[in-house]
Amino acid sequence: MIRRFFTSRGARKFRQNRMAMFGLGIITIYFVLATWMMAMDALSWVGKKTGAFDLYDVPVLSTFLPQRMLMEVGPPMLSGFGRPWGEDGKAKQVEFYYSKARTAVETIEKSPDITPDNIEKVFHDAGILERQLADTDFTSIKQMVAEVGSLFDQIDQVLDTENTAKTITTEIERCQDTLGELATSTDPERRTLLREDVGFALDDISYAIEDFQAVVPDSIAFTSELTDKLSEASAAYMEPEGDTLDVSDLLNILKEIAAVQAREQAGSAATYIDQAMEVVNRLYPEPKGLSGLAYRTRLLLGTDRQGRSILLRTLFSAKIAIQVGFVVGLTAVIFGSILGAAAAFFGGWVDHLVAWLYSTFSSIPQLVLLAVLSFMFLSDALSGFRGLPSLYFAFAMTFWIGPCRVIRGEAMKIKELEYIQAATAIGFSRFYILLRHILPNTLHLMFINFSLLFIGAIKGEVILTFLGLGLPLGSGASWGIMISQSKADVVSGFFWQIGAATAFMFVLVLAFNIVSDALQDAFDPKHVS
Repeated sequence: MIRRFFTSRGARKFRQNRMAMFGLGIITIYFVLATWMMAMDALSWVGKKTGAFDLYDVPVLSTFLPQRMLMEVGPPMLSGFGRPWGEDGKAKQVEFYYSKARTAVETIEKSPDITPDNIEKVFHDAGILERQLADTDFTSIKQMVAEVGSLFDQIDQVLDTENTAKTITTEIERCQDTLGELATSTDPERRTLLREDVGFALDDISYAIEDFQAVVPDSIAFTSELTDKLSEASAAYMEPEGDTLDVSDLLNILKEIAAVQAREQAGSAATYIDQAMEVVNRLYPEPKGLSGLAYRTRLLLGTDRQGRSILLRTLFSAKIAIQVGFVVGLTAVIFGSILGAAAAFFGGWVDHLVAWLYSTFSSIPQLVLLAVLSFMFLSDALSGFRGLPSLYFAFAMTFWIGPCRVIRGEAMKIKELEYIQAATAIGFSRFYILLRHILPNTLHLMFINFSLLFIGAIKGEVILTFLGLGLPLGSGASWGIMISQSKADVVSGFFWQIGAATAFMFVLVLAFNIVSDALQDAFDPKHVS
């Protein structure tokens, strides 16, 4: 039966479709990757049950184990190719490695009787996979950590200075807005209140300048002449009937000075950060050779907020998608096809019962039914089955309706054909005819429905997991989990995680859409010329 199907005219027509073959090649890559991951999961389970080995300690084979998906591989929120992201990305990267090295040094210093083997273990724990602390003595490590710490102290002082300069600018802009409102106001009471607001705003500028001078006591940027004029103007505006002094030029001068100071401090901070990065690169030298290739590959698409590899999580999520799509598609097609064929062939009360079942289920919106079935597993009684089993159940109880209807309609036509009548007349049992002659001749429709349900299951898993009804957050990774966790990233402009999950899902779904259309063109009687 299978051989006859693959040598049929429809199969030959399908193989002649180049786009379908290209889509099938992409699907094959996804399936091979998923199969390898599932094989490693099974091997890891066998190792744990027998106690013979622990696959987690094997570098390459353990790459896609679920526990690895939760592992930190680098600084948080790196963009593609391991580059720092955002204005303070480089500073966060330096701080990430510095804090690990400092913790290791402090741990060793607190243990005066620590052995060389334990020192080596502490240093190893301070590393990130292939990127380990420099292969040198403890004194050198301690000196480099102290050097980075000294640079961070200078960076903190520079940033404090920059922030106080920016505060001055903010207060000046607020004062200028109040002055503009005062100039256009004609209500005497309102003008009196606005004059007080201007006076308070000028005082706030004076306080901000004092804060700046406290951080940088040697600075002569804001002279006493300027601060005296500021105090004089503040006193004048505090008087309801006092002079309305023109302070626009004074504010513009102060604003320009503050902007220059902020730019200078920003440049100094960048210089110190670059120097600290150079020390960190000596403290944590980048690995070379195969180790370096593995390290760079993990960071190819950056890291998320927990420092986990986006690339590895995206590839692992493909395995989850393949699992859900394959199990749900196969289960729904087999169950729905058998029900539909039986309803059409036996007729009577069997047909009425099956028709009532799929009519009742299809009257409920699909997403609502999926959500209700998935929500059942959030209860304490069924919480042990939450995850992939709950998804399989929810989708299988929903997706069988389509194949059931299609196969029922096709079986109604097939049972009227002459060879079915002949088989009945010869005396073959009805179950034999159903399994030997009815179902095999609907195989082409099963393949088409399987490809369609495969796509629906993948998209449904993403939606349910995004809503918190699918896979739990600690279950490794899935495209739904990644998209759900990237909500805060998108707000801040970090699109690497949601972009990777969406792109890989788009490619797989597009490939299946192409293959589904080709299968329909090749095997569906409505499309076969």
